[in-house]
Amino acid sequence: MRTAPSRSSFLPDNKRNRDSFTAAWLRALELGYTTRAEPVDEPEGCTRTRCVGVHEGYPGSEHRWALHCLLCSVDIEPYPSHMRERTGKNPAPPRRHKGCEFSGASRAKKRAARYLELGLAIPAWDLDARAALIA
Repeated sequence: MRTAPSRSSFLPDNKRNRDSFTAAWLRALELGYTTRAEPVDEPEGCTRTRCVGVHEGYPGSEHRWALHCLLCSVDIEPYPSHMRERTGKNPAPPRRHKGCEFSGASRAKKRAARYLELGLAIPAWDLDARAALIA
């Protein structure tokens, strides 16, 4: 049984952090991530700019979050900032976690099939997987 998504006890309870958690959790779901089956202990000694471990709950964008990738069935520790879409000068869609066997344009067909196998919607921004599904 998975743990319920939550904010890390490290983060102050304010509107910005609640809104950021909601947005990050929705993106995690799009990427096929979920909470882990086994919770991790919250690290002690983290500051806004220095992280000493991985967090069970949403820790803010620059700290590692203990999640599980449904696509490749591994526990991961992504930074929420790496799950965001980049806009501006060098735009880029959200990224899958490092080492994911389903990431990259060359694996789009495999990724699309896995999303469907899991009953997950292919994210609107994953144009490669959407195109592979049509092909």
